[in-house]
Amino acid sequence: RIFHAGVKAMRVRIYRDDFLETETLADYLNDGAERIGNATPEEFQFVTSVVDDKLVTEKVVRAGGTTGRNVRAMTQRELDREKEMREKAAAMAIEKAEEIIRFEEKNPGTFQKTPVVKNTTDKEENIPEVYASMTAEQIKEIVDECEQNKARGNEAFGAGEYGQAILLYTLSLDKSDELPDKDDEPPRTTDGPAADGKKKQLFRRDVVLSNRAACFLKLGQHEKALDDARRARGIEPSNIKAIFRHGLSLHAMGRYKEALPVLAEAHKLEPRNKQIKQALQFAEVRMTQEMRKRQG
Repeated sequence: RIFHAGVKAMRVRIYRDDFLETETLADYLNDGAERIGNATPEEFQFVTSVVDDKLVTEKVVRAGGTTGRNVRAMTQRELDREKEMREKAAAMAIEKAEEIIRFEEKNPGTFQKTPVVKNTTDKEENIPEVYASMTAEQIKEIVDECEQNKARGNEAFGAGEYGQAILLYTLSLDKSDELPDKDDEPPRTTDGPAADGKKKQLFRRDVVLSNRAACFLKLGQHEKALDDARRARGIEPSNIKAIFRHGLSLHAMGRYKEALPVLAEAHKLEPRNKQIKQALQFAEVRMTQEMRKRQG
């Protein structure tokens, strides 16, 4: 099984005894990639595998969790097959139960029923509610999955696999959309942070957005990096990395006049950070050069 995303004209071949047995051509556009949530068509995942002695490329459908013990990256064909097996198992269980009922009807008293005694001293279980729409346990499961995808994204970034890191960060953000505080995220701003007074995040979306911005910067996708950095700042105005990457994105796009105050803000928050200081100095030099060109 070969998992892939964003590939064009990738030819997969299987040889047996030096003879070509089967082959296929994988292309994310021809195979039907689509935008889902925060993920772009280039990030849509496919899997190429052997089905009935032939190589077939299918879309990946993520059922249940996306990481950890709940991970199930499957195709629609596999999901349909799993559903069919569950239905058969359920039918067999029902048939078995009906046989037991029929046997009990013919032979009363064979199975001794144990009465269920309710403990009246125990109070009804108190399930903690958060935002009145989801229990604390449900929130924890979602947050844990978001954290796992973020951690895997960090590993991919550290290995220089920026495209894979973007995918994993996007999965983390998509999963966080299921949290009841999603509506608390402020609207996207054209520049800088939004208004204060927001509730505490159940999951640090600003960190993931800032990390994804770093990936986009590495890949030269400066507009996407700028958008993510702005969103991160809108959620958490004090996120120094988001502020720095906001300035770097503007700088990379040649918008030095806009980049200078942002980088200056980052430098004010972390005056000992050499990277921020160098970026600020470089932006000042470029800004001076531009002004001289206009005057000359």
